[in-house]
Amino acid sequence: MRRKLLMAALVAGAAAAFTMYTPPSLHERSRERMIERNKLIANHLYDELDKSLGTPITIARTMAADEFLKDALRREDSIGQAQFEASMTEYLSAIRKQFGYTSAFVISEHTRCYYTPGGIAKIVNPEQDPYDIWYQLFLDSGKSVDLDTDRDQVNDYCWTVFVNARITDSDGSLMGVCGLGLFMDELQEFLDRTESEWGLKVNLVDDSGLVQADVDPSNIENAYISDAIADAAGPDSFTYAKRGFGGFRMTRYMDKLEWYLVVQGADSVSGGDGLSVPRAVTVYLILLALLIVILLSPTGHSSHALVKTHMPEDPLTGLPNRNYLNDAYGELGVFNTTRYKSLAMFDVDKFKIVNETMNGDAILLKIVQISRDLFGDSGLIFRWSGDEFVFFLEMEAEEAEAKFNTLCDSVFEATGVTISVGIVEVDLFESIKRNYHRAVQQCYIVKEAGGNGVSRKA
Repeated sequence: MRRKLLMAALVAGAAAAFTMYTPPSLHERSRERMIERNKLIANHLYDELDKSLGTPITIARTMAADEFLKDALRREDSIGQAQFEASMTEYLSAIRKQFGYTSAFVISEHTRCYYTPGGIAKIVNPEQDPYDIWYQLFLDSGKSVDLDTDRDQVNDYCWTVFVNARITDSDGSLMGVCGLGLFMDELQEFLDRTESEWGLKVNLVDDSGLVQADVDPSNIENAYISDAIADAAGPDSFTYAKRGFGGFRMTRYMDKLEWYLVVQGADSVSGGDGLSVPRAVTVYLILLALLIVILLSPTGHSSHALVKTHMPEDPLTGLPNRNYLNDAYGELGVFNTTRYKSLAMFDVDKFKIVNETMNGDAILLKIVQISRDLFGDSGLIFRWSGDEFVFFLEMEAEEAEAKFNTLCDSVFEATGVTISVGIVEVDLFESIKRNYHRAVQQCYIVKEAGGNGVSRKA
């Protein structure tokens, strides 16, 4: 009863407050001015980010087309390893000195040596080092240039935006990959200044909504702003969408980066002549909105555009997510139990097309349902990212392979889409991330064969 009386009082108070409200026409003009102001800020952000990230893309393309570099790669065998390493060190040191990027690299396809300004950092070998799977993924993408957010092994595993560029000979044959790395903390400083100055939230996300740049490093490659992808933003201008109570979201596609710039904030409407929404209206509306949320929401939670925060559960599927894994094992943790015998991962083949032509969320939910029915309580299922799922299984890899073959058939029968699965036996002496990357390698064996299948490695 007291809640009902409080509700009635607030509604009555809000109604009374609206009698003091600025005339609707003035309010609307003020709101339009605020939208224009936000768009101006967003366009400025776009220009700054396009320049700061577009410049290393241009440099990487220039490196990939550099005849000096190509000629050196052609003569790699004839001039000897030591001389070639010295040549690459000098070349990359000059790039770093001229342009100021700490991370600069060349990878020879012939030897798979990873050259840096400090010399050979490593031999790229995904079979021995799962982190190196990025190299094959980039080559398989067919792109000439690509941006990839990842931790830099060469520089203390710092979050870095890598610009990878394919080096090809005159006949189109692959010679290697070169590029630059922009440390995330440099980008974060710019985002932090912008957010503090204008009271906005700024993110760069990929075409699945996965966050690639954020002031909070725990959101990078871990949180989603899926609603922004639904805005169907193009490269020419920002879309403008209302979000929640008095909020907005602006989205624009950055074609150089193949990422989306997402700017979120609150519509604080105020007239340029000093007239504004009266304080009484603001107070009553805030109280009323909070009470309505409490009364009507079964969970007591409001919706968030950034789907992650500290929640250990994926909001779409209800499965545990990476946060759960980090909480339980640590980001680079190891298995603390012998319970799990095998680790598997799968993703949906050609999911971008599936998502554009079908109901992607419905497809994923159906696949999760089939997976739960098939595997029951024999392990843990995680939603890793987008259309990718990871399984910790209490069964040997051989038994898991048979079950996943059944899963492939069941998924295709129920949805018309196919999945590619990679399975490995758990190695308790390796980190969970290394076990995971070994499974990714097996998954991509299936991908290279056309998808819709299972690959297992003992």
